[in-house]
Amino acid sequence: MPTENRLPSTEPRCPSPNTGSSPSPECPAPPPDWRPGVFDHHRLDAYVVAREALVRGDALAQHLPRGYAKLADQLRRALLSAHLGVAEAASRTGADRAARFRCARGEASEAAAALEAALLLRLAPAAEVKALLALLARLCAMLTRLAALRPR
Repeated sequence: MPTENRLPSTEPRCPSPNTGSSPSPECPAPPPDWRPGVFDHHRLDAYVVAREALVRGDALAQHLPRGYAKLADQLRRALLSAHLGVAEAASRTGADRAARFRCARGEASEAAAALEAALLLRLAPAAEVKALLALLARLCAMLTRLAALRPR
């Protein structure tokens, strides 16, 4: 007797809200103020700035000379961590939220240091690096405020 290969059911576990069925314990109704596709981080200007820094920084890292792959990788990872850290912090509360914003600020500072190294070593166009450094300075200022840190 041959075994039958069956794919798992593709039917949704919870009925669509448009079907008119009432919510069940397995499928509770979403909160009244919930809107699909909108996350906490989408409301933060810091997220928009971090996203812009990530895109610009990645473009710059792609053009670093071949022997500086580690610097390019470090720049990309720091920018990505700052971007993701802002998003993660936005969904937290209290001290946990402030700690996550502080971590994101540290990553943005690390990305700035990597850019300064590229500038000192003349590995990238100064105008591009300086524009990205200004963007990261703005991000750090925003994250300082969000983390309730006092500027030094």
